[in-house]
Amino acid sequence: MPDALHPRGKDRDGTPIDQTTWIGEALALLAQIGGRAHILPPVEGTWLNAETGVLIQDSVILAYTHVEPEQFEASLLWLRGFLHRLGRETNQAEIAFEFADRLYKIRHFDGG
Repeated sequence: MPDALHPRGKDRDGTPIDQTTWIGEALALLAQIGGRAHILPPVEGTWLNAETGVLIQDSVILAYTHVEPEQFEASLLWLRGFLHRLGRETNQAEIAFEFADRLYKIRHFDGG
């Protein structure tokens, strides 16, 4: 089972990926935005790949910071770029983030 130092997630096909570098980058970005950032220990979850109908068991890592709306708005393009790159380069079906009690889901990733 993964731990906070050796997290293992999966891509949209169920292939394991090492999340370590991505977690470090997310924490650095969130600390730039909010002054500090945290991760919660991995939790086990299952999600349905709607394209294939396959259930995939995955370890989920939550990274967070507390920000003021102005800080968030000023960092939005930087954050958006990271989330799209994360989804694209790790072959994710979806990347989700929450702001102001609203959950946003990205399913189509820009760039390349």
